[in-house]
Formats: sequence, structure tokens, C-alpha cells
Amino acid sequence: MTSQSFDDPALQAAMRAYLDARAAVDAAPDDVAVLLHSEAVAVSGMQLRKRLVDLGWVAPSTQRTST
Repeated sequence: MTSQSFDDPALQAAMRAYLDARAAVDAAPDDVAVLLHSEAVAVSGMQLRKRLVDLGWVAPSTQRTST
């Protein structure tokens, strides 16, 4: 993944959505609100990971070779 990939508007939007969802969990006043916002964290995290993969990122666990 090149450094120019970080300028991708879709990637930046996915990063912002993930950070906003995490902030909502952190600011949640009770356990019910945490549970409600946790789904948004999971979904936005998957969308962020997909965008990173689309741009050429490879997860560290898939880069390892077995010996």
C-alpha cells in the first residue's frame, strides 16, 4: 500500500466512521448504549478493513510463513 493510498477519500471516510463509532462507545452513558454502539464499531471496522484491502494492504497474520 502506497502512502498516496492514505489520501483516498473513501479510506479517510472509513477511518472517520470507525473513529466516530469508537467515540460513541466511549461516550455511552450505560451498558445498553454501549451494546447499541458496538454494532456500529464492528460494521465500520469491517468496512475500514475492506477499504484497506482494496488499496493493497495485507494483514500481518497473512504475511507470515509457516516454518
